[in-house]
Amino acid sequence: MSDPEPDDIFRERLLRVVAENDRHTALFARGSTLDLLGRKYDRFRTGVPLKGFGADESQPAPKPSAGWWK
Repeated sequence: MSDPEPDDIFRERLLRVVAENDRHTALFARGSTLDLLGRKYDRFRTGVPLKGFGADESQPAPKPSAGWWK
């Protein structure tokens, strides 16, 4: 598998789709913070997933606690 996409290239792709209120974060974020912002907009790096981002898909997602939306 290839190496993960560098921050600069991923940031360039992400800036095409982020809302104005997330633009500042996209300009200055690095690493996992940039990945989290990308997930918000359904954009992901190419290559291997970074640690903590899909590296172990066998684990089910945690269930939200009651009233988490309030």
